[in-house]
Amino acid sequence: MTQTGLSRVLALGLVVGLLAGCSQADQALKNVFGFGSNAELAAAEKMPPAEMPVYAPEDTYVYQVGDNLIEEKVVSVSPDRVVWTNDRGLIWTVGRDIVTPPLSWSANAELGRGRQAVIGSPAQLFPLQTGNTVSFGIRGSSENLPKGWQDTQVCEVGPQELITVAAGSFRTYKIICQREDHIDIIYYAPEIQNYALRVRRHEAEEQRKELVAIRLNEMPATAAPTGQQVEMKAARKPTDLTASKLPPTGPEQPASTDAVKKPAASQPAVSEMEVLAKRVAGLAARIDKIEKHVAGKAAEAAAKPAPSAADPKGKYGVHLASYRSERGAKRGWKVLQAKYKAELEDKQLVVRSFNSGGGKGTYQRLIAGYFGSRKLAAEFCQKMKLKRQYCLPVRARP
Repeated sequence: MTQTGLSRVLALGLVVGLLAGCSQADQALKNVFGFGSNAELAAAEKMPPAEMPVYAPEDTYVYQVGDNLIEEKVVSVSPDRVVWTNDRGLIWTVGRDIVTPPLSWSANAELGRGRQAVIGSPAQLFPLQTGNTVSFGIRGSSENLPKGWQDTQVCEVGPQELITVAAGSFRTYKIICQREDHIDIIYYAPEIQNYALRVRRHEAEEQRKELVAIRLNEMPATAAPTGQQVEMKAARKPTDLTASKLPPTGPEQPASTDAVKKPAASQPAVSEMEVLAKRVAGLAARIDKIEKHVAGKAAEAAAKPAPSAADPKGKYGVHLASYRSERGAKRGWKVLQAKYKAELEDKQLVVRSFNSGGGKGTYQRLIAGYFGSRKLAAEFCQKMKLKRQYCLPVRARP
């Protein structure tokens, strides 16, 4: 994704905040790289039961995971399947129901390419409403684990919550899904047909995947059954800046997720246009701020010297791949050395065993060492990711 393209997509997240009021847009700008708060919705603000999401090709969601921004885009849609890709070049297929785990994927650091089959019907969780539950089985196999695995997933719809993330504030259904080795907490926002936040807990670790920006394509006329078309299509236009969607003028109003009242009929039409012009001007200023911020970060990155040479006494390394045996890891190291000769010429192979849980067994992680700090390892990984190579900073030794 180009610098300008990313900043334009980020701007769409601010548009969502603008539609909810200037104060939320300001907060979105402050929180471009931070997580906001959430609270259970009052009875008057609660949503009706939510149908399954409706996607269209080219729908794009930008998420922040740790220090990284990841762009995910819909490639194709069928009645019960959605094919996605991201800016790392990965491709995967899932169900439309949000909670189905990947049914196929093109690559994975631990598993390699693989598939999973679902035994049961996760779609029975819909229409979403508090208290709904569903349980289904999972069977899978991959190139690194041909003998396969099996697991069970149980999902329950919790209370509706209002959450604030970088892209704005959203009314969401909180869905909790549990498998043997991890728990997913999914905050599904019907307004954007996807989750605004996903929290994954695995043993002592927690990973947040927070929505930063969205770009929804025009929905094909055949994408939804009759009776859902008008409602879904309206929800798929978060960037439709019309005067009727702007908050009323005058003293600041308390935040509300209900429909915004239109200005009084006696108010001159020209006033509406002036208000709209001011809002657009304010948004343009925010876009400029983001572009300058992104440009500054790019300049800083370009000015930084290349990561220092390997430190034989360092404690950190970078995880590049996983194999079922130490012998396989050694073969993989030779392949990577040939592919990234300059990057790995002063590094050494470190192999560490890792049990991924869920009955998948033990893997041998291929780690390139050593680095004097996690920061140096992370900088090395940033360069490797630009070459489409999986890379994760890790502690390589005590």
